[in-house]
Amino acid sequence: MIQKIREASGLLTTNWVLFSSIVLTVWLPGSILLVYLRLYVFPEATGGDEFRMLAQELRVSNAIELAFGPIYVGAILHAASRLKQGLRTTYGESMSHAARKSFKLLGTRIGTGLIVLAGFIALIIPGVVLALRFALVDAVVVLENVEGKNARNLSARLTQGKRWNILGTIVLTLLGVVIAISLISFILYLPLSLVGQDENFVIAVISECINSILLVLPIIVLFLFYWDAKNQQTVPQQEDNQ
Repeated sequence: MIQKIREASGLLTTNWVLFSSIVLTVWLPGSILLVYLRLYVFPEATGGDEFRMLAQELRVSNAIELAFGPIYVGAILHAASRLKQGLRTTYGESMSHAARKSFKLLGTRIGTGLIVLAGFIALIIPGVVLALRFALVDAVVVLENVEGKNARNLSARLTQGKRWNILGTIVLTLLGVVIAISLISFILYLPLSLVGQDENFVIAVISECINSILLVLPIIVLFLFYWDAKNQQTVPQQEDNQ
């Protein structure tokens, strides 16, 4: 688990500019919109109800992720794959590849999400199991020439025997990301608290952008599970051919 997290962190930090550029293509304008709505629209629309404001913000954030997530996630996966092969990669090449795969990834994500949701509605455990079976669907769609049911089937094969390891690693990764986000938020907002100011538009946008970049880490972790699983499949095939 820790090894995967360290490797993912290394990929992110050594290629910070590339991954940040990819993420901010979507989440810089997305963050500006969310912060504007949070500060100037939702309080008036909800009468200051914190719960309703959070619910509305989540709806907008999820809509952005649904529409544009396939583009930046696809670009991250393509870039990570090239980097693991020791090949040079660029922002433009990664975004171009992701754009070509975006509709396939969007359709597969929607279908997979509905299946997992049905599992959670039935019982919590089936939903978790299905989520783990399909954990590598994004990487499969972006890096293999498959989509839909075929992508889900391939993800299920690649995750076989590794699902609880994937769950544990993702939980640890998200815990680390949450801690990092909390620390960064504290540092960013400390000067505001010293002057008696609760919120600032620019600081809020910067904070949102940093959060979005840090959330690349779980995507890279899942990619590394995909990468290792594919390599494990390749080795026996090569041995059989010999």
